[in-house]
Amino acid sequence: MLFIIISLFLACQSKGDDSGNPEDTGDLGIDCTADIRSSALVTVLDQEGSPLLGVDVSYTVDGQEGTYIDSWINGTYVVGQEEVGDFIVSMYAEIPQDNDPCCSDVGQGTLEFTIQANECHVITQEFETSLEWDVICVEVDENGLCE
Repeated sequence: MLFIIISLFLACQSKGDDSGNPEDTGDLGIDCTADIRSSALVTVLDQEGSPLLGVDVSYTVDGQEGTYIDSWINGTYVVGQEEVGDFIVSMYAEIPQDNDPCCSDVGQGTLEFTIQANECHVITQEFETSLEWDVICVEVDENGLCE
């Protein structure tokens, strides 16, 4: 699988300048760009349906731990770069409650999907998902402080 990904990546590399213009890849007759595409864009929503920042995101591709995650200011998470295969994305968020400093809303979720590629790049998919929420509280000591 890695061999196929590397072969596709090398086959699609620009042979000329780095201006971002498509260039002929030679015998293949395919125009590819040298840019790197995101495998998936995942927007995680909070309990009210708004994009959620600060989510812990991790993933695997075909059972191997993923290596690239980036978060954007709008609550979208970039999952993978030019990675193809079966993805499992795990998400976790913890938000302290305003009315009880010893309790937090905890959201967890998993998203599963398959990313494919064309001759040059992955075909980026976009997802919007919500987490399953629960409340977790810690013990309060004799002084009224959270332990």
